[in-house]
Amino acid sequence: MVKITVAAVARRLIEQVRSRLAPSSEMGVAEVLVRLGEQDLGPRVFQRPEPNLLPVVDYLDECLAEVAVFDPIIARAVGELRPDLRWLQSKAYNDALLGTGFIQNYGWCEIIGPNGFFPGNDFLMGLLMLGPNQHYPDHLHPAPELYWPLTSHTEWRKGDEPLTPKAAGTVIWHPPHIVHATRTGLTPLLAFWSWTRATATPARLL
Repeated sequence: MVKITVAAVARRLIEQVRSRLAPSSEMGVAEVLVRLGEQDLGPRVFQRPEPNLLPVVDYLDECLAEVAVFDPIIARAVGELRPDLRWLQSKAYNDALLGTGFIQNYGWCEIIGPNGFFPGNDFLMGLLMLGPNQHYPDHLHPAPELYWPLTSHTEWRKGDEPLTPKAAGTVIWHPPHIVHATRTGLTPLLAFWSWTRATATPARLL
């Protein structure tokens, strides 16, 4: 039996996301794909993150069961990478700012980036998780950002738009410095995200 390496699984996940996004003409997709194509995903730069768990990861099995219907290749790759994912939180966030229980229900990891499998060049790609009944309120950052939800029943807002439900596979693009927010309902959220440049400046809550 051929042993599949962690690097190979990480590349498989990245390539599947690339192939799923490629046919889309939605705003932001072309920028993400161009920047993704500029990243070194070779064996020389592969790095194995120091794994880190957060409470929100308890919802990952539930999310992956839904993702398996949407895209079984992505679901399997995320499941295989699960032991190596480094789940993190923005250092400035706390329940006093975001509401009781938010920190228990929030986390992100990088697939490409300093905390991911490939370091990236001013480019980040990873996963976001939010538990049920959570409101990630208005925030902004200089980095252009693409979200690609892998689960449904989550509401998204940017600028002056109202919170609007988005289905799995919907492309959500946030230009630099635009205010945006996310709210989950009865089910948790798992989504891909990417920052295409200006990645050194963190998000700022409003």
